[in-house]
Amino acid sequence: MFVINYFTGKKENENLALSWAAKFATRDSIFEKNFSLLGVGEGDDSPLLLKEGQNVFKFYASGRRYCQGLLATMELKSRHDLLSRIYNMVVPCKDEISIEVYMNDDAMDHVIFALARKKMAKAMQKELRDLQRFAGIVAQAPSGRKWVAEELAVISESKEVAGDLITEAVLEQVFGEKSFEKYGKGFISMHFSDQLPGTHKKMLLFKFALPDANNMADMTRLVALVPYYIDLIGRYKLSSQARSKTDAARAKAAQESYKELQNARQEALQKKKAERKKMLEEAEAKLSAEAIRKREEKERARQMKKAMPKVKMTRGH
Repeated sequence: MFVINYFTGKKENENLALSWAAKFATRDSIFEKNFSLLGVGEGDDSPLLLKEGQNVFKFYASGRRYCQGLLATMELKSRHDLLSRIYNMVVPCKDEISIEVYMNDDAMDHVIFALARKKMAKAMQKELRDLQRFAGIVAQAPSGRKWVAEELAVISESKEVAGDLITEAVLEQVFGEKSFEKYGKGFISMHFSDQLPGTHKKMLLFKFALPDANNMADMTRLVALVPYYIDLIGRYKLSSQARSKTDAARAKAAQESYKELQNARQEALQKKKAERKKMLEEAEAKLSAEAIRKREEKERARQMKKAMPKVKMTRGH
């Protein structure tokens, strides 16, 4: 049973990943039209997908203006694992794809923005450092503007950025009330930031749920958001008023980070000093204990000697 499930589950996951690649990364597809290099190796015959486990598949694309490239990671259900399969019947989970776009340093202005369903948006705003530090939930649409579907929430550093990134085109295609109901089923989140921790500070992050292998076309509009936002962010420039605010916010954040670093160093130094002091005290205590033991032994020997009966000796003539 376990063996049969292992091979059937493995095959299901491979088919799902290949179905996605066939739809979006082969000739005349969205990624083929937008990137000059597709796949995980060099050359025309290099594989499109890299398999990192029975349920993890990766796709890489590069050769496009405004960005160094993108990495898509498919994390699928553990269909090959019978226990996981049974668990997922009770607690359903989704097949997901995360797409990371690494923007060029000179191709992304000060932008911190996220979009997700309301419950997830609140969690993101609390948990993600850049959203927590720089951005807030945009409660109302910019005046006179159509806005995202009721179940979605926008997180942004300013209303200006939110209004500029939620365009008429994306409202019509995916995020408006009517379009989201029809095309937004697989949408999980978007997160754009120039203040991410790690090697790549400027990134666009997309997360979608995958449909089954036979309905991959259902997510076409979601995948089309990726090149659309690469171009939009690559060309985007803040107004001078908004820029002066973001400059001040980043200067303040840099100062706070420096203070945090100094405090962490100070704490580490104090900890080191305390550990050293403790070691010396323990060593001293050991020495003291040894000295006490020796003194007690000496005293005991003296007492024993004192308690011994005195024997007189006489010489024979």
